[in-house]
Amino acid sequence: MAIKNNWIIGIDEAGRGSLIGELMVGSYAILENNLIFLKEIGVKDSKALTPNQREMLYEILIRNGKFSVTPIKPSDLDKNNINILEEKAALQNILNLKKQIGNLSNVSSIIIDKFGNLRILHIKLKQMGFKGNLIVEPKADVNYLVVSAASIIAKVIRDRRLDILRKMYGIKGSGYPSDQETVNYVLSELKKGKKPEYIRYSWETLKGTEFYIKKSKRTSKSLQEFMK
Repeated sequence: MAIKNNWIIGIDEAGRGSLIGELMVGSYAILENNLIFLKEIGVKDSKALTPNQREMLYEILIRNGKFSVTPIKPSDLDKNNINILEEKAALQNILNLKKQIGNLSNVSSIIIDKFGNLRILHIKLKQMGFKGNLIVEPKADVNYLVVSAASIIAKVIRDRRLDILRKMYGIKGSGYPSDQETVNYVLSELKKGKKPEYIRYSWETLKGTEFYIKKSKRTSKSLQEFMK
């Protein structure tokens, strides 16, 4: 009898804490028998790689597996709970991968780098025919190569899109609030009376400015509405 070769899916994000640009949720699927391939080509958490290494691995990964990326816009992050948005994006990625690999009954594991407590994803997966293991752990991007691959996919796509914004608008710095060059750029743009849509206005960095958006602890939409 032939050994059934199931798929395994990893999910991770890039840009969660950034002041500028989208939060990118990436996923990667590969056949379990090919997991050793990820180790052989040097896949590891995207933060442990140089930009050039990530770009090189990205090109190899997309040719040897299935992937999906779902962006979350700054305007959505300013209005809604970030964990619910990420859960919705993770579900969208799984739906996209399902179309590529046929069905979820052939998926043995879905592994997610923990971003918060999942609320309804496990129910949705069961409804979609998933009978494998759902693993949600901190540092999954370090401990599971398939999640490391997802982190590379998410990071490369986010960096490419951020580079486009840099060319279009002259954005300075890394995009993160810990980077003073980025903060200075954002404050300079706001002082000019501009309100670019690529900035996250609910971030504490902008507290005290007229542009700051204070998010309600209650989300503007219910979780059930998000997960339809």
